[in-house]
Amino acid sequence: MTQTYRASSLDMLRSDSRIVTVLGPADFGDLARVQSRVLALASIGPATRLGLRADQSSAGWVYEPERVLEHIADGPAVGHEQLAKELTEFSHASTPGIPLRMRLAGRYLFLDLNHGLGDALLPVDLFAYLADARPDAPLPAWADRAVDGHPLRKALLRWVVRNPRKVVDTIYDRVRPGSNHESTTSAAAPDTPSPTAFRPWAPSAAVATAVTRLGTTDAIRRWRESHLPGASVSAVMCAAVASAFARTSFPLDRSAAFLFDCRRYLPPSSVVLGNFAAGIGFTDIDPTSAGDVHDALAGAIAKGRPIASATISTIKYKREHRAVSGVFDDRVPVRPKVKLMYSDVGRVRQLEPVSWLAEPADRAFFVIADPGRPESVMITMETIGSVVFVSASFHDNVFDSHTVQAALDLVAADPLALLAPQEKTA
Repeated sequence: MTQTYRASSLDMLRSDSRIVTVLGPADFGDLARVQSRVLALASIGPATRLGLRADQSSAGWVYEPERVLEHIADGPAVGHEQLAKELTEFSHASTPGIPLRMRLAGRYLFLDLNHGLGDALLPVDLFAYLADARPDAPLPAWADRAVDGHPLRKALLRWVVRNPRKVVDTIYDRVRPGSNHESTTSAAAPDTPSPTAFRPWAPSAAVATAVTRLGTTDAIRRWRESHLPGASVSAVMCAAVASAFARTSFPLDRSAAFLFDCRRYLPPSSVVLGNFAAGIGFTDIDPTSAGDVHDALAGAIAKGRPIASATISTIKYKREHRAVSGVFDDRVPVRPKVKLMYSDVGRVRQLEPVSWLAEPADRAFFVIADPGRPESVMITMETIGSVVFVSASFHDNVFDSHTVQAALDLVAADPLALLAPQEKTA
């Protein structure tokens, strides 16, 4: 008997895009070990996602765990210096009908996952399990717990009950935004006017990568105590990345967009493996200012903007029954400005104890995301220990690859040196 799983609207919104990542060097064992562990996870049940066949046309996804091994294969070993090129090519080989694809390339494991199956947290837990060299490696914590497949209503109700006085303010600001204009967006991309001179364009996604020095997040925490109390490490890193782009001659749009994890609005005991992130775009913001970025992020979280954005996205999906398209334009401004989007996974403690085969600065956890619009640059960040891994996904027929890499090299060298002078001396 065929078993099916009802996908949520947030799952459906992401079901025509991919999460493509690479991690290593680590002890993944051989191909047989990788396959057996993936099969073990997929066989637990449909709520654990990996055995599902994501379907853009139907919310009734078929559960076929035995097919999960069809596209897990060996490949030629690669080195650290080849990862950006290999990750780009691996991404370009994605096929919509394949829910999960893996390639074990020596000490590195490449993962290509249908975004409908989960957000950034699912690959983290999957890598943590696959890169654990212990023969009796424990399953992820959620393997023997009830998984909430439809958490939005619960999260929204919980926030409303806890913040009754903010509900009117949230609704009012959705209609008449304040100084940092916000726009709800499923793709986390701000909708801002573009110049009038255009040229034809077709997508050409690429990625540049960087790894910060050991102790980076510790240094940021020390800096903020005297310069910007209360600011998050994420806000500081986002501003540093924007400043690096500005210093390498990129014209920056006065905007920024951020992906928020809505699990913050659920009880800590809740387990959500599907998509539970929402994008918010901010206009009239200086992306190079850690203060501006912090104010935008903190204000949005306090007023429940992420959960409101997720709710609006699901309403739009139920009305239009259309997933988020990866391509928004067929032309690009002749003089494009970089429109930065950020997805900061934060500190991923699950990956700290895995069987790494290199020191922190020589490790890799990189992501190539579909930047969508031609002017968009998607910055993905993950922190392991005190090191931040940064990936910039962009279209290399809009922005020069070497210049994007030069910007990330500045971030890797010293993020704090990139902060605006008024914040460094405040």
